[in-house]
Amino acid sequence: MPIELTVVTPEQEVFSGAVDDVVLPGTEGDFGVLEKHERFLAPLRIGEVGVKRDGTTHWAAISEGFAQVTADKVIVLVDTCEVASKIDVARAEAAKARAERALKEIEAGQLEETRLHTYEAALQRAVIRIQVAGRDWSVRPTH
Repeated sequence: MPIELTVVTPEQEVFSGAVDDVVLPGTEGDFGVLEKHERFLAPLRIGEVGVKRDGTTHWAAISEGFAQVTADKVIVLVDTCEVASKIDVARAEAAKARAERALKEIEAGQLEETRLHTYEAALQRAVIRIQVAGRDWSVRPTH
């Protein structure tokens, strides 16, 4: 019996539908969710989402957020979610290069912590988007 997965960003509902299982990047490590899972709320880190449906795994890149899990439903609330087939690799490579340059040009001691975190997060997002870009997401997102 499948579980209902909904992935939402501030701009749109990216996906809503039945899946066999989902693997999410939790802040304490990746975790998988199958039907009849114990309910919990988990913070998510920048990373890859793997969604299995009909024996095939589909991929997306997400930013930080939260996952709410119940026995038959998973709701993922994130700032951004890009399915593999829609990732612009050239744009992701350019973002990665910009973040790497910014981090090299500054000395950690001279940079305020918030700006350092911003550059590090931008680099993480770009790297994940590049990793996920070559993977297929044919699970028919809702947008």
